[in-house]
Amino acid sequence: MKMKMNCLEVSVLIVLACIALSVAVPVTPKSANNEGDFQFAEAYLNRFYTVSTVKSRSRGPVTETLKRMQRFFKLNVTGTLDRDTVEVMKKPRCGVPDVAEYSFLSSNSKWSTNKITYRIVNYTPDLTVADVDQTIAKAFKVWSDVSPLTFTKISSGTADIMISFGAKSHGDLYPFDGPSGTLAHAFGPGSDIGGDAHFDEDETWTTTSRSFNLFLVAAHEFGHTLGLDHSNNPLALMFPTYSYVPTEGYKLPTDDVNGIQALYGKPTVIPSQPTTKPPQTTVPNPQSTPSQPNHCDPNLTLDAVASLNGDLLIFKGSDFWRKSSNDVTKESIKANWPQLPSNIDAAYELSGGNILLAFKGSQFWLVFENGFDVFHHGIGFLGFPHTVTQIDAAVHIKEMGQTLFFVGEYHYSLNERTRRMENQSTISSRFPGIGSRVDAAFVMSGNYYFSSGPFLYQYDLKSKRVISTQRNSALLGC
Repeated sequence: MKMKMNCLEVSVLIVLACIALSVAVPVTPKSANNEGDFQFAEAYLNRFYTVSTVKSRSRGPVTETLKRMQRFFKLNVTGTLDRDTVEVMKKPRCGVPDVAEYSFLSSNSKWSTNKITYRIVNYTPDLTVADVDQTIAKAFKVWSDVSPLTFTKISSGTADIMISFGAKSHGDLYPFDGPSGTLAHAFGPGSDIGGDAHFDEDETWTTTSRSFNLFLVAAHEFGHTLGLDHSNNPLALMFPTYSYVPTEGYKLPTDDVNGIQALYGKPTVIPSQPTTKPPQTTVPNPQSTPSQPNHCDPNLTLDAVASLNGDLLIFKGSDFWRKSSNDVTKESIKANWPQLPSNIDAAYELSGGNILLAFKGSQFWLVFENGFDVFHHGIGFLGFPHTVTQIDAAVHIKEMGQTLFFVGEYHYSLNERTRRMENQSTISSRFPGIGSRVDAAFVMSGNYYFSSGPFLYQYDLKSKRVISTQRNSALLGC
């Protein structure tokens, strides 16, 4: 009887899908950029890459300098101002230029001593004095843990590294630009202003994932005060754009460790804690295969993630992890749903629960928790235009009554009430901060998450901003 009722529910869904197919209206994507983008890009390149001319009126290539910027951020090197390039330019970032010869730093600069002093000249009202003191000390410690450097705080006089908070013009030749944009900047080792670090007081500084975490920004800027340039490795602390990662027990990524040790050498005393976080697992099921394929790899990418009956299913290859409360177990796709293929592209739970929609290529499957597959069909059945041949990710947004489908750099929106595919727009325009491509999207504990490459972004739909960033492996207890 239960099986028959499920089939009846599916029949209703099929009718609704047919209605959706007959009225779906694809929308032509908007222009990639506008006059404001070109003016912003010219200012950005002048500030961080010292460009001399930008052919903004002709909308032609914006000189070799734009290509240099695109190479640095590992974008498509087109020499044109595309959406991905503008998106990167608009991310909050460090004010130090990305090209070494135009940087505040002198070539291969370093302190002549390993005993370095610092002084906090003034404090931000966003945090208590104790919070700032502890955060700054913690930021220095990530560097002293992996090098022979020691840092001593002094309360008066001139220190090697003078730390201050200021807004707009604040005493050097590099004024801040108000909220977001440039968060802070620092100067390489040297006399006078050399070694100093300045933080924009127009930002809201926190010790959490909200707004801008002072520890992460300070640790980055102190890398500059010690002589490091920006890294083009997005996993490195010295990557120029801001991205939140959990700070509890934070250890420097390998790229940064190699950089600081190239200048100052390895620590003379082995720290009591390891310099890299050992892989850990919270998979308690003794039936699980112990050699899970790189589930704690910091570069782990995901095929799809979806909820089903309150559990979170994390798909990778021919298997998936079932996350239930604090319990994570590894299971086989075939053992649960024999008709469902491996390496699925996307999945989401239908509104009302108990039914999973899974996608691979141009096909989709309706499956139930009990393993009964109803049917599979072409995705055009759901109202997609013939140009869409694969879905990258999908998620149901309950508050909006919409299901979002991510396809390349675009997303489609299906109105669940009218069953119409209402619009198509770029991911970067509707969800700024998560990149131009989504590999997986899902809801967990009422929060929305988007996975892009190895990164997992918690996103606030109302404010349209990233709340926190971590690696995908964190979902598996790593």
